Amino acid sequence: MKYEWSVRGFGPLLYTFGTISHEHHRIRRGAVAPFFSKALVQQLEPLVQAMIDKLVSRLESLKGAGVVINLIDVFPCLTTDIICQYAFASPYGYLDAPEFAPTWHKAVMDASEGSHFFKQFPWLETMMRQIPMSITRKMVPNLSSLFLLSDMVREKINVVQKDLDEGKKLEGQKTIFHDLFANDQLEPREKTAERLEAEGVGLVAAGSMTVALTLSVISYHIIANPKILQNLQQELDEALPKMGSQPRWTQLEQLPYLSAVIQEGLRRAYGVSHRLQRISPDIDLQYKEYSIPRGTPVGMTSVLMHNNPSFFPSPNTFDPDRWLGADAQRLKKYIVPFSKGSRQCLGMKYSFPESIYPYMPRGGAKEKLTHRPGSLAYCELYLTVAALFTPEQGFRFELFETTDSDAEVEHDFFNACHSLKSKGIRVVVEESR
Repeated sequence: MKYEWSVRGFGPLLYTFGTISHEHHRIRRGAVAPFFSKALVQQLEPLVQAMIDKLVSRLESLKGAGVVINLIDVFPCLTTDIICQYAFASPYGYLDAPEFAPTWHKAVMDASEGSHFFKQFPWLETMMRQIPMSITRKMVPNLSSLFLLSDMVREKINVVQKDLDEGKKLEGQKTIFHDLFANDQLEPREKTAERLEAEGVGLVAAGSMTVALTLSVISYHIIANPKILQNLQQELDEALPKMGSQPRWTQLEQLPYLSAVIQEGLRRAYGVSHRLQRISPDIDLQYKEYSIPRGTPVGMTSVLMHNNPSFFPSPNTFDPDRWLGADAQRLKKYIVPFSKGSRQCLGMKYSFPESIYPYMPRGGAKEKLTHRPGSLAYCELYLTVAALFTPEQGFRFELFETTDSDAEVEHDFFNACHSLKSKGIRVVVEESR
């Protein structure tokens, strides 16, 4: 089970990530897991590709213009529009925002940093919730983007509920709320507007910043290391023409060097950097000669694991080649940017355990989903990196006043964060030579 103190920094524990007990988490996860199955990710992949195409078009318009863009802002716009399109059937619209909406990334990171404060003083968060929202928005204007997101999610919920109440036939893409409302395995208290809003906002926050940071780190190291760029472009140049006009991510993940670059990006970006404590409620844990009493919170940051020189020599070096050796498969078990097991991030590769089948929507879910991992995050990573760095695309990114230190993680704000002194990973899009 989870340690309540470690997750209470983000408000009432109404969303799947913040669910404490195994039993309750199993119910909530079972309800949303089918939406992230491999079958559905593949079915909705064109929606992901459409958002990436939109980003490519936006970058095309900047090619040769000398405009400085910040990848720390660019990629959250992409990943947020993807998860909103995927889960709510419409993008948030950040890819259309001027200067790639820098306030959005800052708002999420400010809330993430604030979670440490609210853990220590949970009564303050409770008190703030008693203040009318109109006043709260004026008190903390830097979080206005998050408030607008909540408004959008709430509006989606109301529309879906109204359509279902009126018996309207679904036209177009189904949202995640259609599945939750229709799931007869969920109790009514799991379908309240307040809980579904928390679930929706949690999906966006979790499904945007971690993947965006990984894309930022990967992009920096590709741009900053001509040898890595050359190796990657050579592989893409040889492979993509054989994949048809629109490569699928399941094709791209067969490319060894691209896969190595993405794996190294996951190692260096860390995903969630915070210690995700767990509690064994019934039995003592034994680690070597140490006995850990039941009920003791235990956790470790992914930063320590990913930077362990025993597993990863020269851990501060971005080295895709480490994933091309004979030891690569063994090393993968030490990469935990999105946790592992039944609490692993929904958007990462995950085999659904038998225990959650009773809580999935009826209608053949068990037969369709048995041990078929979903991987929305990998889909985004492969498609985006391939789109931006294929020679055919003709982009040449030049770093602008950016060094290795700007791509290093310096802070644990639950989400990993770069140095507060950094101005980001800034680039100019040039014509290819």
